[in-house]
Amino acid sequence: MSGAVAGMVPAFAGLRADVTAAPGTDTAGVPGGGVVVGWALVADEQALGGARVDPVFLAAGRAWTPDQFRQEHGQHLGVVVGFGA
Repeated sequence: MSGAVAGMVPAFAGLRADVTAAPGTDTAGVPGGGVVVGWALVADEQALGGARVDPVFLAAGRAWTPDQFRQEHGQHLGVVVGFGA
């Protein structure tokens, strides 16, 4: 089933997920990103091998994968992982 989480491993310290949107996009009410706490193996029939690895990050008091975050807050949003402060 596409989108199902098949497994997860913890992330190393120092990574952050930032939520992105195209210039001019209304992002009122959209929580910013947060600390990456893990990596999830997500079923994806269109990905090579049938799965992809996505970050799991904290925002608005819960843990999210990018798919879950977009489903809740809008498909137009992106998630970028980098080293945070």
